[in-house]
This record gives sequence, C-alpha cells and structure tokens, in this order.
Amino acid sequence: MTSYVQAALFLYVTDTEELISRVRQNAFGSQITPVLLTEFLNEPEQYLQQCNHVVIAAPLSKIKSVIALNMEHDFSIGILPTKGQKNLSMCYDLPRKIENSLEIALQSDAQIMDIILCNKNILVFKAAIGRLPLIDAPSDINPLLAVVNTFKRFWQLRLLPFQFVTDSGKVIKTAASGCMIVQHHERTLASRLISHDSSLTDGMISMVITAPISIMDYFSFLYQTFRCRGQRKRIPRTIGYIKSSTINIETEQPFEVEIDGEESVTQTPLYCETIPRAVRVNVGESLRKPVTDSAKISERIEIKNLPAGKELVKACKKKLSFFSYASEERFRDLFISLRDDARPQSTYLILMVLSTMLAAIGLYQSSTAVVIGAMLLAPLMAPIVALSMGLLRHDTKLSSSSIVTIVVGVLISLTAASLISFLFPHKPITMEMQARLHPSLLDLGVAIVAGVAGAYTKSNKKILQSLAGVSIAVALVPPLAVAGIGLGMGDFTFFSQAFLLFSTNLIGITLAATFTFRLLGYSPVVRDKRGVIFIMLILIVITIPLYLSYNELVDTIVLEKSWQQERFLVNDKYLIVQRAEIELQRNEKLLLVRVLVREPLTRKDLNQVRKKIQSNFPDMIRIRMQVIYIP
Repeated sequence: MTSYVQAALFLYVTDTEELISRVRQNAFGSQITPVLLTEFLNEPEQYLQQCNHVVIAAPLSKIKSVIALNMEHDFSIGILPTKGQKNLSMCYDLPRKIENSLEIALQSDAQIMDIILCNKNILVFKAAIGRLPLIDAPSDINPLLAVVNTFKRFWQLRLLPFQFVTDSGKVIKTAASGCMIVQHHERTLASRLISHDSSLTDGMISMVITAPISIMDYFSFLYQTFRCRGQRKRIPRTIGYIKSSTINIETEQPFEVEIDGEESVTQTPLYCETIPRAVRVNVGESLRKPVTDSAKISERIEIKNLPAGKELVKACKKKLSFFSYASEERFRDLFISLRDDARPQSTYLILMVLSTMLAAIGLYQSSTAVVIGAMLLAPLMAPIVALSMGLLRHDTKLSSSSIVTIVVGVLISLTAASLISFLFPHKPITMEMQARLHPSLLDLGVAIVAGVAGAYTKSNKKILQSLAGVSIAVALVPPLAVAGIGLGMGDFTFFSQAFLLFSTNLIGITLAATFTFRLLGYSPVVRDKRGVIFIMLILIVITIPLYLSYNELVDTIVLEKSWQQERFLVNDKYLIVQRAEIELQRNEKLLLVRVLVREPLTRKDLNQVRKKIQSNFPDMIRIRMQVIYIP
C-alpha cells in the first residue's frame, strides 16, 4: 500500500505561486507549508527542522540548487514539473499533469540516487559536447522527421580528436563528432542504447560517443536505431560506450559543454565524477529499483567502433566521405583470408588442372551437368575477389600476388584444355562450346552481379558457403577451357571469342567486387584510385566488342522472328518458313531453315528458295533447309 509523507515544504518561485492552493488541497493527507525558494536557500536549516521532505516547482537551475543542499542535509525531494519541463518529467518518469505528479511527489518512499558532477556542475539528465546527430532526440521521434533532421545536420559533422581518461587510468584517444553523458533517462535514443547497463545507484557515469566515419555509416545507424524499438544489448556501429566512476574529457581546443539543455555552462577539459547515493528523490514507478552495490559494478569500455591507430590520424578534422573506411585491425580475419586466397598454393594449382580437364571433357560431351561440376570445382573466384580488395586498399603486395595467381591459373587452364583437345582428333564443335563463343553486354551484367555477390559472401562468414554458387553463376573455367580448345585447334577466332568472355567475367567481377567492398566499408582512410581507374579503362575497352556483339545478337533475333511464318510462292508452290535460326560454325554464319510444303520440290525450286532467302541478307550466308511435307 502506498504511503505518503505527513508534512512537506512546498518550494515555489513567482511563476509557480499559483500552485500553492492545489498543493495544499492535496488528497493524500499531507500538511503543506509553502516557502518561497529564495528564503529556503538562505536558511535551509531553519525550515528543515520542521520536516525532512520538500516538494519543488521551479526552473531546473533552482531545482539543482535544492539537490546540492540535499547532498549536505538529510531530506527527500518531490518534483512538480511545469509545462515546459518535458525533459525533467521524462528523466524522473513523472506525469505531466500536476495532480498525478503531486501524488508521486508526496510519497514517503523516495529513491536513493547517485549524482553526477561535471566540473562541479550538477547533471540531471544529460551533458553534451560537440555534435550528436539524433542521439539526443526523443525515442518516439517519427522516422521520417528524423531523416529530414539528419539531412540538415550531417553536412556539418566533423570528426575531432578526443581523449578520455577513466577511473582505472585507461587512456582512450579517438576521433568523434561528439559525446554525451546520460543519466538514467527512459525516453531518448541515447538512453535506449545503454538502458540495459545503467542504473540510478551503480556509482557509474554512462557516456555515449558518436563517430560516424561516413554518411553511409550514419544512415546505417539510423536504420539500426529505428529497426530496434526496444532496449538493445549491443552497441551499434559508429557508437562507443564508456562506463566509469570518473571520466576526464580533453580536446585540442576548448568546447562548450551543454548540461541539461543549458549551453555554455562550462568548457572542456571536463572532469566528471559520481557521488554515490547522494540524494533521495521521488520518481516514477519504472525507476523505483533496489539500491545497487556499486562496489560490484566494474568499469566497461566498448570502443571497437571508434577510430584508432592510423585511421584516427586520417579521420580527424575531415569531412565525412559518402562511404566508410576500415582499418585492418577491425577486419583482420577477412584480410588474412584474402591474403591466403591470393597465394598460388598447391591445392589451387591442382584444382585448376582438374576443373579445366573436367570442363573440357564436359564441353566435348556437350554435358551441362559435367560443365557445372567443373564450375563448382574451379578455385578462380577467390584470387579475383582478393585482387578487388588489393585494388581498393592500394595494397601492392595483395594485388600483385593475386594477379600472379590468376595468371598462373589461366596459363594452366589454357594448357590443360589444349592438351585435352588433342585427344579428340575429329574436334567436334558442340552446343556447349558455341554457347561461349558470343559474349555480349548480357555476360558483362552477369559478371557484375556475380562480383557483387562474391564480395558480399566473402565478407560475411554466415553465407561464405554461397561462394561456390557464385562461381557456378559466373562460369569462369568453361570459357577458359573453350579458349584452350581453340588453341589446340589452331583457330584464333575460336580462342579470341572464348577468351573475351573470360576477360569480361574477370574484369566485371573485379570491378563490381571492388565497389562492393567500398560500399561495405573496407576501404582505407587514404585511398589510391589508380588501380580502380585502370580496371575501368580495361572494362571500357572490352565493352566495345561486347556492345557490337550485343547489337548483332539483337539483329539476329529480330531477323529470326521476321522470318518465322514467312510465306513464299515458288513456281506456283506455297512454302511456309516454320523456323529460322542463325548459328556460327567455324567463322561462318549458317542459317537453319525449316520449310513446310504441300507439293514436292525440285532442285530448281530449292535453288530459287535459297536465292530468295539470300537476297534478304547483306552478307553471304550458308543456308541449310529442312523440308517437311504436310498433307
């Protein structure tokens, strides 16, 4: 059962004098003595002899004066937030209506609380340094409004050097756009990030540090924040967290410190300390918790998301780039894996030989299943992805090692396929081979998508097994095998067309994977664009024949469709072209035509049909007709 104080002082100022009658006429049986706040502050001992509980309705600065007295004298405090004190009511979980907040203010079970001092200034709910985009916004802010406000503010963001020293002597040097010390405050985004780890009586200061390295990181934080509406137990990316009994904050130049919404209260350097169990305040039900033994609370430091080392030096005082960057310390496992992929190891060489042999045999058999097996076995995707990372980070060693591995793999594949071709003296050209002799812009599109997928799967351990599926999709080894067969046949056109397809896949994957790694935030602070520009130039050169081939493909499709169901009258005999397909055989175009007729055709009729068809083609083309007689 809720109990209430028998007597209390009501501390008021001129603006809240109108509340005296409402407080006196409370429904809880408490005897109220109104006292002007200035009089109480002048002679607190005299008034506290009458009772040890006060209720105050005043500006925040005056409430802090009473809290300071509370640390010296043994009395409890009830607070009546006025109309403009929304943050105060949220901080202590107090209702906005006077009648409801008065009921809490007159209860006899005040909550023991710690007090945080910032350069000897009392902090009630927050202290902010620098720019903290969205962190100090209400937790129930509309996502659309948050995005609009974000666009207005992030252009002004800069990462500036900060140094934090904790109670244990830990020195943290980093770059940040700002930091905020948060007292337990249920309804802000900042408090929601750390509410699982904060308490009114833990004897600790909780500080959130914002360090969005890029605009993409910034919006990633927005997404994470609004996706998770409840309390979260993991600090999101771009955010650091320090929990300590004392924190000393230093900056290269003095920064204004905003305490509880009041600007220019003090400047950095800022020394923050906790006075455990310093005051007793009546708070809302959600904040009424058992007193925590602060001796059992350990210091907590989570700074893995903050710039450090080389990236710290480069990040300071720079405008935010659109994409993020990363140090090797953050993604050490990925970089170690890529360096292993870039080396021409024995398993790589063996798999290249086996996959090429399997692909060549499958091509001669015209067996799609065998060719897919060769794609699955091929290890070429790994060094290409490693090359992408080397180009992005301007890592000469990684790039050169990857190139050597790729070149060795290509030479092995061409040699193996050439040798396999000598086993087939008749050297048939199957449909599987022909499918890889006409690369176009569509193949480039496949390579780009595969490059994005390859980089993404390599960067994500949970889906790394999907890299084999990416290799099947892009089919790197079969074009190489066809090119090798062309070498064995001594047919340069055969070789060049197949090798163009492989080159398209190689360049498309490399460039797409490079930009994907860039988007995922794996680029260094200092970037060199020469490698990427070189790859783009090669891509432009390759695009020219691909574009011509694509146009030819489109023309062929249009021509084939135009000939379908075409009717001829030859020597008073009707012929219907049921199907027309164009194939390339040994550098010659072959038109395969299926003709439906009712009457027998003589050789003269066939020659006339052939001439009629030939007249529709600007270039010479061989024609092969299949005549089907219908009743």
